[in-house]
Formats: sequence, C-alpha cells, structure tokens
Amino acid sequence: MEEQKDGAKRGGGTVRSLNLPIGFRFRPTDEELLAHYLSRKIFSMPLPALIIPEILDIFDSFPSDLPGDLREKRYFFSKANGDINSKGCSRLISGKDCSGYWKAVGQGQLIVVPISGSAISDQQQQRLLLGMKKALRFYQATRSGYLTTRWIMHQYSLVTISPSDQNVNMMQVGDWSIFRIYQKKLLISKNVRTKSNGFAEQCKIKTNTRKRLFNEVLKDKEVLI
Repeated sequence: MEEQKDGAKRGGGTVRSLNLPIGFRFRPTDEELLAHYLSRKIFSMPLPALIIPEILDIFDSFPSDLPGDLREKRYFFSKANGDINSKGCSRLISGKDCSGYWKAVGQGQLIVVPISGSAISDQQQQRLLLGMKKALRFYQATRSGYLTTRWIMHQYSLVTISPSDQNVNMMQVGDWSIFRIYQKKLLISKNVRTKSNGFAEQCKIKTNTRKRLFNEVLKDKEVLI
C-alpha cells in the first residue's frame, strides 16, 4: 500500500494500483463504494482491500497524468473539494501539455438503500441515506476557448441531513471523498453505421463479381504448364 500511495502522490506515469488476480476487475457499485470503502476510510476502519490509492489534491493534476490504467475506471481517495465557484467550475489546473478545469454536471444524486428487516410494503419501505454522487466534466483550454473533453469524474461523499428552523441542510461527513475518473466512450450515430455497412456490402459485391468474371475467363482459355 505504501508503494501505491507514493506513486499516487507523485502523479506521474502509470502505477499499478490494483492488486487483483489476472482476469479480475474492480467494479464496485455506488452503494459498495460508500458503505464498504468511504465510510470505513472516514472512521479509520479496516478496508476490504487496499485497492484505492490516496491523492492529496486530485484537482491539481490533469486527468491523464493521474496514476493507473487510462483504459479503466480509476478510483482515488482525496480530501480535495476543487474550490468550485458559483458557476460550478473548479480552479484552473495544468497538465503536461495543456490546462483546463472541471465543471459540475447536474445537481448531484442521492445514494439511498432500503432498510432490511422491515415488515412494511416495498412502496412504504424506509430508505437509508448513504451519501451523494456528483458528476463533473473536464474542459480543456485551446486558443479559441475551452473544448469539452470525454473525461468524466464522479465524486462520492458521505452526507447527513441536518434540519434547521427554516429548511433541511445537507452536510458532508468527514474530509475524505472517493473520486472515479474515466473517459466517456465515443458514440457512433446510426447514419454513420448505416453508411459504413453499405460501403462494406458494395465492396463485397464488387469483389465477388471480379472473382466470378476471372474464373469464367480461365474456363474459356487453355492454360499452358
């Protein structure tokens, strides 16, 4: 684990932060991240596995500079909040060759789980609030402005409801959060796929036609050996 922490804090290169057998992938659900990893981290309890490395401030590094396999979803513990302003944007950060910032997407999503052992119906079943999931997208600086990238980050935080005299406030529990970073897959439109398939069919027909004509020519002529 010490090697994982050192590599994560350096923030350079690719670090093998997952100690899993070959063929296995770390793909926890939102509920598992909050209940089995983040809550245990905050309350200094043993973790199920030493898999998630620590980053002092995840908003200080360009997404591709963070340790781990860029083809997989990467998970990090961090105490950073990004200094999100009123427009939902983080402070400007710099990478090796460019700079950019994270911008919040949506209002966030509450993660709740049903309370087991209840005798009431499913519709009336009470639910337990575990935490909140916030989504952010990375925008890269260019000469003409900022370009929307495929980098997506999810921030998982433990929260509790603190009622006041006028309204209900949502408060974060502890300093740690879990961040999941990945690149959103490119979507190919239906029209592009149709044109591509049509082009492939045309090439197939032409190839078969040429082959048939060439065979007919061989049948009509004598071949000298």
